[in-house]
Amino acid sequence: MPWTPALADWRRTKGATDRLVGLGRLEQLVLRGDGLTTTSLEVLTGEQVTARPLQHWVVAATDDLSGAAGGANPYTGTASLAVAAELRRAHDVLELLPEESLLVREVLLRGASQVWATSSVSCVLDRLPETVMRTLSTSEAPIGRTLHEAGVVTSRKLTGWGRRPAGRWANQLAGVRSENELIPGREYVMTLPLDGRPLGYFVEWFSPALFEAPSDPMGRNR
Repeated sequence: MPWTPALADWRRTKGATDRLVGLGRLEQLVLRGDGLTTTSLEVLTGEQVTARPLQHWVVAATDDLSGAAGGANPYTGTASLAVAAELRRAHDVLELLPEESLLVREVLLRGASQVWATSSVSCVLDRLPETVMRTLSTSEAPIGRTLHEAGVVTSRKLTGWGRRPAGRWANQLAGVRSENELIPGREYVMTLPLDGRPLGYFVEWFSPALFEAPSDPMGRNR
């Protein structure tokens, strides 16, 4: 399902605007920015934000998961049918080669007592330094911070942003009332600027409560 507004609307508006219903300037700053998501959440909430993986798989590009579609991974309890969908998307977006492997995660980004954002990630491990690849594949270390601390330079190409139904994340994200509620979100491709190769594909959903603030007495939108 496409984002609302569509990416075409962003290209027409360029800068932040007050014309996008349900997306104030603060929301637009977060959705269209290229900073670390966890850091942005900590700045907005004043809390330490931790990443809690719900799903963590490492699969080879050539793996056939169709025979295990009803199974579950003992580490996460996630049906491999979901991983098969991530693998198909990675082949298209990340130009996955037969000899490469893919890290697939679904993550909750939690503050002290609430989930502020969720993320679905596909990352090509073989395009990273060996130490980073080992850390990400064998632990729950956050991807963005791990790359930053290891000195791996990346850039982001925004491919969609706006609002989308909360869907299956409705019972996880703070303040969301139903699966049909439209909430802020974005998707982007992380690339390695030295050679231009895509490294990861990220889709993120944000709690509307993250952007709540006292009403402006002048009635202005953020």
